[in-house]
Amino acid sequence: MLVQRHAIVTEEDFLQLPESQEKVELLDGEVHVTPSPTFWHQELLCRVVTELRNWAAGQERPVTVGQAPLDVRMGQNRILQPDAFVLFGRVPRQHSGPLDLVPAVCIEVLSADRVYDRVTKRFIYAAAGVDEYWIVDPAGVVERWHGPGLGQMDVVEKRLATALLEGFSLEIAKLFAEM
Repeated sequence: MLVQRHAIVTEEDFLQLPESQEKVELLDGEVHVTPSPTFWHQELLCRVVTELRNWAAGQERPVTVGQAPLDVRMGQNRILQPDAFVLFGRVPRQHSGPLDLVPAVCIEVLSADRVYDRVTKRFIYAAAGVDEYWIVDPAGVVERWHGPGLGQMDVVEKRLATALLEGFSLEIAKLFAEM
């Protein structure tokens, strides 16, 4: 039996890859490239990011809301691109390379590789110290993972709010409303 082995990619090798608009991630020596998202995936992401940026604009402390494609270092040889994230602090305009600040919140809109989004990324975000992980299922469901190891999950039915982002509120019906 022939077993195909892939070469381990170092972080240095990964960072030398050409710039891309594709979502390219490094996870423990393996490069993951996800297919182009659907229109509805991008629409949901845009809606979430818009609400987060509107909220962030009214905050006294510095808040950064980012979105993919943007590399975020979640540990050694773990460079991911959350669909969206919130971190407390500012990223300097001249910053280049992966962000080394761990976001307080990471958000993923589920793609075709649901296990990677639901399980793998949740464990990596937890290990990195992310406080909350929101999973937006394009079918109309939002999960908020929190607590130790991001091990507690709430299905959000009416309004997404969290003490972590004081004053933030996202109406679920509005998020999934027809355009």
